[in-house]
Amino acid sequence: MEVEHREVIIVGAGPAGTTCAQRLAEDGVDVLILERREIIGNPAQCGECIPNWGEVIGTFSGLEDHQWLKNSFDFPDRIQLHRLDHMRVFLPSGKAYHFDLDAFAGHRLQFDGYLAEKAVSAGAEIRMSEPVLNIKRRSKSNSLLIVTENGRYTCDLLIDGSGSLAHVSRFLHGKNKDFRPEDQVPTAYAQVRGKVPETFDVFLGSVAPKGYAWIIPKGPDTANVGLGVRAGALKGSIKEHLKKFCDDLNLEILSFGGGWIPMGGPVKTMVDQNVIAIGDAAGLVMPSNGGGISQAMISGCFAAEAYLQFKQDKTPLTSYQDRVQACFGRALKNSLRSKNMGYLMFQNDLITEVLLRILGPIGGIKRAMECDKPLWVM
Repeated sequence: MEVEHREVIIVGAGPAGTTCAQRLAEDGVDVLILERREIIGNPAQCGECIPNWGEVIGTFSGLEDHQWLKNSFDFPDRIQLHRLDHMRVFLPSGKAYHFDLDAFAGHRLQFDGYLAEKAVSAGAEIRMSEPVLNIKRRSKSNSLLIVTENGRYTCDLLIDGSGSLAHVSRFLHGKNKDFRPEDQVPTAYAQVRGKVPETFDVFLGSVAPKGYAWIIPKGPDTANVGLGVRAGALKGSIKEHLKKFCDDLNLEILSFGGGWIPMGGPVKTMVDQNVIAIGDAAGLVMPSNGGGISQAMISGCFAAEAYLQFKQDKTPLTSYQDRVQACFGRALKNSLRSKNMGYLMFQNDLITEVLLRILGPIGGIKRAMECDKPLWVM
């Protein structure tokens, strides 16, 4: 079989991969995305809450003057199904704390498709239904050989945008924890119809042990309802647990979905010679709340700009990880601390209720969400 060479190959057409591809293609780089799924954005693996630029720059550092990213977060009205200006967090007793929010509910099929369209319009190529079967680094030339169901490829730069399971790192490094996201948390969600709130609602306690359940409204009578729990913390099937949660709220389930979210913080090594991990594959998910779309897009842009800088003046590709750390480091570190404290503290509904009432909305939940300070700092 003939081997095809491309300058940059990206594994995965999620928000990280397509944002990276767009940024590269706009500068004339030859870029190919290999996507295992038949349809981009399907199935979704999250609650479909997408932050606006104001929320992003309020959480992460050094982005205020990045015009390209600011423009990228200027999403068209057609993919913003419902404004999310408010969040309610419910304790086990039903008491709710209220917070402002700057986000919207989207449909991942439309959202991911929109990002893919921008990448293709910029000049990138996407090949669907092309799962990667193996990746080998040739010892003599140190080049990479990527084998898929449909072809064999080499490239100058390989980007791992394959999501939480980090397929590229698995092929190249096996079980080496330096390259793989840890603490994979199972999630399940349902698209539902019924009487839904206008706010983004979060539920803590036994409804989602050592995790949380959510309702994200997408319209007058539709919502994404789901839960994420620590692996092993739930008795029985997570899908059945979600079904009961929806039944208790008299919500009609239209479809199910789910997946895994890496909640262990950033991987230790994001750059391995000419391989860069971005988004979930780099562990760039908020451990205390599971949010990762904005980090995916930003890291995709950073990886592209690191390569462009390398081409221009040979700046090492490791500058990417330095930039990621400067942007996300404090927020992810505090988020990880908050999650770990939650694992230790929230053993049952009574303890969860008492501790969160003591911490209060500002010292506890708000800090866990914003990740500006760790949860336990009063």
